[in-house]
Amino acid sequence: MLTTNFLKSRTSTRDYKDIQLDENTTKKIYEIVDAEAEKLGKDDLSFLVNTDGESVFNALKGVAGYRGIMIKAPAYIALNALNTNPASIVKGAYGMEEIITKLNEIGLGSCWITVNDVDATVKQSAFNFTDGDVNLLLAVGYPLDDGVHQQRYDDRKPTEDLVFLGDFDTQATDEDLEQRGLNDIFDYAKFAPSTHNEQPWRFVIVDDEINLYIENFKGDVNLIDAGIIMYYIDELGKSLAMTSGWELSPQISSDKYTYIATKKI
Repeated sequence: MLTTNFLKSRTSTRDYKDIQLDENTTKKIYEIVDAEAEKLGKDDLSFLVNTDGESVFNALKGVAGYRGIMIKAPAYIALNALNTNPASIVKGAYGMEEIITKLNEIGLGSCWITVNDVDATVKQSAFNFTDGDVNLLLAVGYPLDDGVHQQRYDDRKPTEDLVFLGDFDTQATDEDLEQRGLNDIFDYAKFAPSTHNEQPWRFVIVDDEINLYIENFKGDVNLIDAGIIMYYIDELGKSLAMTSGWELSPQISSDKYTYIATKKI
């Protein structure tokens, strides 16, 4: 039976203690991001760490942030996509979610910050890179309030609006998903963060496969949304021994539904 413990650990931290990360914690962060880049493919992406939070904050203040307000933190981790393959951004967002889990385990809070609309020279000055493109950051630090808070999810779409059987004309009922052992996974996964909480992901179950699509694709922000939801489904599926990986092959088009990836049930 799934629990909400995984979701509780996903609470964003927007207020941090005004203290620098200690040397041991900084070392662990580098170990975490290096291992993640190695796992996902260093030819496709890298994670850039800057522990001079003040310099990043000053560079991005007024041009990036959560709902237009830059988050001030002791450190930041940037996702650097090293090529234009959409799959690299999806993998990077997936990796960022895994990094969040590991940061949480060592007592650090984090918050997503998208910077895809920020001028490239500004991003380069903040993270000192020349190759690739940064469109996603994590603010990282010791939470000012380290209590566990239950988030509200009143605005989430019902599962039947997100999951379909065979094609997009047939909504999956709770009974359909329960018969396949998937009802809990989707009931929890729909609480994953997405751009403006739009929940653009759509799932079509065909035989023993889950096919992931994005509805009304809007660019890189939705590739990030896709990577996040893929991580959620993987983590929530572990308790049901659903350990298969994703076959990732984004097919960007102007169609209503943009195919992203497939996972075996």
